[in-house]
Amino acid sequence: MRPMPLLRRLSATVRRLARDARGVALVEFAICLPVLILLYLGAYVISDAITCNRKVTRSARAVTDLVSRYGAVSSADLQTIMGSSAMVLSPYDNSIAQIRVSEVQVVDANTAKVVWSKSTSNWTPLTVGNSVTLTTNLVPQAMLPDKTVTPNKPGAYFLMGEVSYPYTPQFGLGFISTITMNDRIFMLPRLSDQIPLQ
Repeated sequence: MRPMPLLRRLSATVRRLARDARGVALVEFAICLPVLILLYLGAYVISDAITCNRKVTRSARAVTDLVSRYGAVSSADLQTIMGSSAMVLSPYDNSIAQIRVSEVQVVDANTAKVVWSKSTSNWTPLTVGNSVTLTTNLVPQAMLPDKTVTPNKPGAYFLMGEVSYPYTPQFGLGFISTITMNDRIFMLPRLSDQIPLQ
């Protein structure tokens, strides 16, 4: 006889709890909170990564643009320019940015050869004489070399600025590791056909 009232009491308690709605909002909030936090942190990481990528592009543009304004450059000039253009990456850690600037001469519509190259100490300069693939449709016909004329017309010179940055998100949460962001910009010298390295 005793188990029956216990079963009834238990059944009544379960029914009463099923009808009770006093803590529903708190329970729902407790279930949703982790999802909301992940959404917020994910949006922050995506926004921060986009900002960093834009700064990598601006840094590549800055180093190339500054060098293009010289008639001739020295190794010391290039180190100063690369050091100051790294500041464009601020507030990101500019000490880990890899920056390289090179002058290349057009060989054909898709290829150029390296004339000179300098980089920050944490990156390797390009080897003089090596080939570099140019951006599609970068070189107009007038800038291509022409051996059919006398004297032979050499190909145009371009400055090539490159920046590589290993971006590590602040809140990777174990899902996102380091992302390497790269950009490469080509520009023509402004004051002469080419910029010799002295």
